[in-house]
Amino acid sequence: MNRIPICRKYIAIGIILLFIGVCITPAMAQVREKPSLPSRLIVQKTHRSLSRGLAKNFALESVIYLSWNASETEEPLEPGGANRSINITVTHQVLVSSFIGRLILLYCRITHQFATVTVEIGDISSWCAASLSDTELGFPITGDASSQFTTLTVAVNENAPHTVCQVPIQASVDTMYGPFRFLPFVNVYNQTSTLHFWIEYRPCLIVIPENDSMAVIPNESSYLRISITNAGNARTVVSGGIVYAPPDWITMMTNQIVLEVNMTGYAYLFVVPPISFNGTDTIILSFTPYLYDDYTQHGEPVYVLIRVFYEP
Repeated sequence: MNRIPICRKYIAIGIILLFIGVCITPAMAQVREKPSLPSRLIVQKTHRSLSRGLAKNFALESVIYLSWNASETEEPLEPGGANRSINITVTHQVLVSSFIGRLILLYCRITHQFATVTVEIGDISSWCAASLSDTELGFPITGDASSQFTTLTVAVNENAPHTVCQVPIQASVDTMYGPFRFLPFVNVYNQTSTLHFWIEYRPCLIVIPENDSMAVIPNESSYLRISITNAGNARTVVSGGIVYAPPDWITMMTNQIVLEVNMTGYAYLFVVPPISFNGTDTIILSFTPYLYDDYTQHGEPVYVLIRVFYEP
């Protein structure tokens, strides 16, 4: 009944003794070279030298791979839209590079040791929100690769610019020690991979004419100034047009304005009514936002109705 615990104990002791046998000779040789050092400093220096040599030469080396379906990141994120969920595959494996490492691996297999991989989200922009379903994943230390999953949920708010949203995923394994914390079994390891999302173009115009009515004089020119603010998330071309004007009127308007984000520009409407005009009529204008470097992306037109009148 007690064979397995006794076997584990002997393996652990055997690993420690092998470690001491391999490392103590060069460590003591270094001590003899400087006999003038105080005894306390000699002990401290020997201990640090042993620890560095163990961590570098004997412990198992972790390797972590992060992967996901690239097609899940191709569709742009909508500012202020629904959350996007992406499954992240976390794969962990330990590599052996020495005889003592093989003994450590054997001990880990017999005693069913696990390495804990911590998964975290790195620095992201203030307009981005991201979270992970699981942040600590346990992997058996067997020498074989094994995989687990965590789900990334990401969204951007209405203030997100039309740019690339970067979400770094950081995975790490802390140093794992054996019995009595004397021998490091698994070295520390860190891996970072970054997911990239395009943010969708969000067109938004605020159009305010100086007046919603315009006094005119027959056969004379009059004009009206109209302010246009780009409240969207990218550089925008505003295309202006006259949807309706009374028959026989001469009408002209600024046909294009380029606006940076939060920038305000002005369009001007010029009209010349016929000499026979008397009373009231209407003019309908439209303003359509287009993405500056891709006219296939655009918003709905904003319509403005202007009342024109003549009172003798």
